[in-house]
Amino acid sequence: MTFLPSAESARRIEAVRALMRAAEPPVDALLLVQNVDVFYFSGSFQSGHLLLGAGGEPRLLVRKVFERAEEESPLDDVRPMTSLKDLPMHVREICGAPPWRIGMELDVLPARAFENYRRLLGADAEIADATDLVLDVRSVKSEWEIERIRDAAETVVPVFRDAPHFLKEARSTAELQALLECRARTSGHPGAVRMRGMNVECSVGVVVSGPSGALPSHGFFPIGGRGFDPAVPVGADLQAIRRDTPIILDFLGFSGGYHADQTRMAVKGRFSEEAGAVYAGMQEVLRQCERTIAPGSIPSQVYREAVLLVEERGFTRGFMGPEGHAVGFIGHSVGLEVNEMPVVAPRFDRPLRAGTVLALEPKFAHPDLGVIGIENTYVVRDGGLELLTPHSETVIVV
Repeated sequence: MTFLPSAESARRIEAVRALMRAAEPPVDALLLVQNVDVFYFSGSFQSGHLLLGAGGEPRLLVRKVFERAEEESPLDDVRPMTSLKDLPMHVREICGAPPWRIGMELDVLPARAFENYRRLLGADAEIADATDLVLDVRSVKSEWEIERIRDAAETVVPVFRDAPHFLKEARSTAELQALLECRARTSGHPGAVRMRGMNVECSVGVVVSGPSGALPSHGFFPIGGRGFDPAVPVGADLQAIRRDTPIILDFLGFSGGYHADQTRMAVKGRFSEEAGAVYAGMQEVLRQCERTIAPGSIPSQVYREAVLLVEERGFTRGFMGPEGHAVGFIGHSVGLEVNEMPVVAPRFDRPLRAGTVLALEPKFAHPDLGVIGIENTYVVRDGGLELLTPHSETVIVV
């Protein structure tokens, strides 16, 4: 069982406090309510609030279950809170007399909850959006976090290693996905996947093949798919996998709360020359990113250079999704959530910092072959990118 070290928690708290002081105007306290953000600073996923002032000890206010939170968290001030009505008292004890400027995660806080907190805290409290402060601190990983991501990558090694065994029988993509997800679970994956935002869903793995895999879907992912029915109109389906048709295996590792993202290709029979050319093109895009990304790289520029290479190689139509439905990125940060910041996409102009963990995923949607691509997770180091998902990129052929 992994517990958050006290030194790691303290580092995170001091980092976000520096941003609170630098905000204009400054933020007096953070009141964090989203489970992942509370976990990031407190080390506990129990239900509650984290009240983090400009100084002193943060206070973890637990609604359920106090005993578990007290055991899990390295914080000294962990208290039960039976009623939200007690919240103003705790804010006063942390911040002193009002007025207060309280930061909350307004990107995920429902409007009804926001109004309730505003009413509870009173007219002398301003609720400010602290989303960027929290996500900025989370965007740079410590060595302790990077080790958790390495562990996460290990949970999907058996998925790709044992895929040939499961591919020998006639199966649908849905059955293959279920078997491979089971293999991840038996190697230590708890089955959880966490994403930020409203209406954002994702499974442990995505397995699609052929024309149905290249169907556009409602999700903002390069892989679409037919899915089961209108209630789940994305991903694997019950059609049998055809011989000589590429199969894409996109899986999320998970360990200690952290994710690693990895994609490999497979086929029953022959991986055609056309499919091989597409795959080589996507690998070339990935190799370019590996050569050029370092601290100081501008994500939007990395994206533009990737698009230029795609255009030169003739892969514009279908790059990062079916034509007319492509997503506008080639990579995203990963950590406690799959879709962290920054994103390798237009308008992301802040230079990358050492410690940022990126999942780079050039993919191509072909109307007949399906989706073909590659994805690895890396950490940005002073010397460039360090690969965290080193499993072979060779196409799995059965």
